[in-house]
Parts: sequence; C-alpha cells; structure tokens
Amino acid sequence: MLLSFSNVAVDTFNKDYIGLLRAREAVVRPHGVEIDTVDGFITSNIVRPHGHLVMGCDRCPFLVDGREPFNARFTVWDGERSHRTATIKVGIEGGDFVFAGEFKTKFAKNDAIKSIDKLGKVGAYTHSLARYWAIRVLKEQPFVLSALIRRYPHILVDEAQDIGAEHEAILRMLMDGGTQLSLIGDTHQGIYDFSGANGIFLGNYGKVVGVAEKNLEKNFRSVPSIVEIANKLSGRNDEADREEPASLSGAYIIPYKQNEKDKVLAAFASMLVKAEIEPTQATVLCRSKKWAGEWGDQEDTQGQGIVKLFAQAAVHRDKAGRFDESFRAGCLAVIGLLDPKHGDLPAQLVRPSKDVWLMRLRREIWSFLRNTDTGLPKATLVADSEWHRLLVPRAKAFVAKLQDDFAVTPGENLGAKLAKKGLTGKPLFELSDLAQEKTPRFRVSTVHKVKGESIGGVMYICNKDHVEKLVDGTGTEVGRIGYVALTRARNLFVLAVPASNIKALQPKLLAIGFKKSPP
Repeated sequence: MLLSFSNVAVDTFNKDYIGLLRAREAVVRPHGVEIDTVDGFITSNIVRPHGHLVMGCDRCPFLVDGREPFNARFTVWDGERSHRTATIKVGIEGGDFVFAGEFKTKFAKNDAIKSIDKLGKVGAYTHSLARYWAIRVLKEQPFVLSALIRRYPHILVDEAQDIGAEHEAILRMLMDGGTQLSLIGDTHQGIYDFSGANGIFLGNYGKVVGVAEKNLEKNFRSVPSIVEIANKLSGRNDEADREEPASLSGAYIIPYKQNEKDKVLAAFASMLVKAEIEPTQATVLCRSKKWAGEWGDQEDTQGQGIVKLFAQAAVHRDKAGRFDESFRAGCLAVIGLLDPKHGDLPAQLVRPSKDVWLMRLRREIWSFLRNTDTGLPKATLVADSEWHRLLVPRAKAFVAKLQDDFAVTPGENLGAKLAKKGLTGKPLFELSDLAQEKTPRFRVSTVHKVKGESIGGVMYICNKDHVEKLVDGTGTEVGRIGYVALTRARNLFVLAVPASNIKALQPKLLAIGFKKSPP
C-alpha cells in the first residue's frame, strides 16, 4: 500500500505507476499494489466495512462534512453553549482520546463520546471521527487488524511529516502486528501542528532499529534561485535539477496596500506575462481561509440553513465558475429537503460510482442546479424578493419529481426549511464586480490546500509576522507554512509584503536571495 496525505500526489502516483508497468509488460497488472490517501485507506478498509460493529448503526457508515441540515440535531455541550457534534476534533494525548472544537473549545470526554455515539448510531462520521472509529475497530475487533496485517505486509507513507497522533496510533498497531512501514517526508514541511502532526514520528523513525535512513537531495521542481532560498531557510543543501529559463524566474518581493488589492494582482499578472506563465498555471496563496476569501473576492453568503446552501451553489456557479463546489453545496441543499434517512446521499453523490441509480440521481440534481430558467435561479437576482420567489416553488417541484422518479421520501415542513431568513435586498453578488475586472481571475487558496502541488507561478500574501517567521526559517509552524508556499513554485515566487513594513523587511529578504520586483 502506497499512501499520501495529498490527493494530487495520489493521482500522480497512480498515473506514473501504471506508466511504469506498461513499460515493463504488455498487460497492465497492478500486482496487488494499492495507492490511496491515508484517510482513504482508513475509511475504505476499516470504517466503511467494519465501523458498524462499534458505531452501533444498521447501515454502511457514511461521511459528512457538518453542513448537512440533519447534523443540527446532534450537539455537544461545552459548559456554556452547544456545538454540532460534527465539529468535534479528536486527538490523542498520553495515550488517551481528547476532544476539542472550533476556536480551541474543549469538551469533557464523557460528553464528547456520548454525542459521538449518538451520531455514530445513524452511521455518520467526519474525517476526524473516522480516525476515532478506526482506532476503536482495531482495538475492539482484533480480527480486522489481523486481516489488514496479512493484506498489507508493507505500507509506504508519503508526506509522512503530516502523520498525526491518531494516524500514528493506527500505523503502530499495524507495525506491532508485523507490517513493515516506510516513510517519506520532510519535517520542514510540517504545517499541521493544530491537528497533532508535528513531524516527530517521522523525525525519530530513522533511529528505530532495523530502519535505514536515506536522504533525497535533488529538487526536481523549482528553478535554482528558488531552491537556493529554500536551502537557506531549511538548512538543507539540495541541488536543483533544473536550469533557470530565459524568461523571468526566481523569487521577488512586491509591496501591497490592503485597500489596493487590484493593483498587486495586476502586478502579479504582469510578472506572469514576463515569466511566460499562463494565469491558469498560477495561484495566489494565503495563510488562512479568511484571507483567501477576501483575496478571492468571496462574498458573505446570504441566507440560513438550506437556503444558504442553495445561495452558495448559485454563487459558485455564476460568479466563480466553480461547478464542483456548486454541485457539493447544491447536493447538501437538495438532500436537506428530503427525509433524514437520506442523509448519506451527499457523500455517495460526490464519490465516483457506477451505480445506475446514483448516476441518474446525480445527473438529475446537476440538471436542476445548472438550469437558471427552471432550476436554481441566477445569483444576480435580488435575494429576498426575486431570487427567493423563484427558488421556493422550483425546489418544491423538484423534490416532488425526485419522489416520483427515484422513490425518495420528502422531508417535513419544506416551507419552513426554505424560509427567506438571512436574505437581503441585494443580489447574491453584483454583476458589476465582474464587468470591472481588468486582471485575470487567479485561483486563490490556502497553503494547506496546495500541499503536494507543483505550480508555475505563486504569489504568497503575507503580513509582517508571516514574513518575519519565514525569514527566521522552519522552526515555527508559520515559518514552515511560508517554506511550503515557496517550494510549491516551479518558476516564479512573489512575496506580497505590506507596504507599511517593506522598508524594515526588505533588507532581510534581499539577504536570503529575494529580488525587488521588476518595474
């Protein structure tokens, strides 16, 4: 089994592994090798087939992301207020489970387990809870552990610096039973401290008796000028395999003002032209989701509950052209109008499947979401009057159609679920915003979401603290996040520094190899 924490890496591994097999023999035979994400391995081998044994549900467990309307029925109390059970993050400290929530909320162990058990009885789990249930399955159902050890005598984990405490607990149980474990990773790229992934397991693994430690010292991604800066930040001495191109390349500093985002984006676009990089091959990176939303011109979504999900689907479709996100939000909204027993459908609909019934349902829902004339209304309509007036009868009619064609059960009180609460007298987004756009619309993301990717041109938006931590190296999580942003870039890296701090910070950046932006 070859595992990674990056979907991009898994796709690359699958493609390249098949290519290697084709080069060796006429018929492609995987020979028992499986390639997946770490969480994919956990859910497909442990939680989905065996989770019901400890969860107490009478169905195959299904993944939820917490936004599903039925999740509002499952809550946990922190001593002052209630939180959705789906927000619980599970960790391990001193060999025992600990439970936390958003904004560093702590939950009492008994209260958390009681609420998780209630959610488990309907078969629902989140990514964090999947690891909790997997550990319980392996401890309480030893035959599952024995079967996995026989099936996977050797497991190779890529991006191993991202192994958290729960992942480590699962891998150690497999190792103790006889599975051989190999790790590939870079402790300088550990950026998941908040989830317990501190890189210690990877850092100490080379000292284990019987483990051979080898170093990878050639960088195949970035141009030499970027690799040189990365070496200074990490203390490594990697060699660049590539040569500098004739076009613009390397790492540059560019000042920005918070109220002049269009100017810095236009400057980045200009540099991409000189670097001969298409806008589709460039990304603007931010430290947080909040910043990514602001730089991506994300608007505050109107509405509440199911109506808010429909609004998100409309904005993703009409403003950003993010049809994948539009479909995800739309699926949650549509299924939210059905009986709670259909709560596992959103997870099934976004997974690849050859089930004819699911394929037909997927097409039917997407037909409704993409059709602005008879389905989900245009996001440019006034939200609380025009948009909502069209949405309600269309959504009710669509649910009735699903009942007739797919034998699903509608939920109760559809009118209340489709109330206009939270909508305003403005459109979901202003069309004029797009008409005035003069620079390319870049992909905007957090650094965490691009782990494992190679990107032609990267601009990293920073504040003073981010830059100072980056210059100081990889000793802090913020410093490592900056290092990961830098090392995603193939040809061009642009560091956007607040104009008010540029005078103090620029000498430090120039000293480690950054250059002033070209005029």
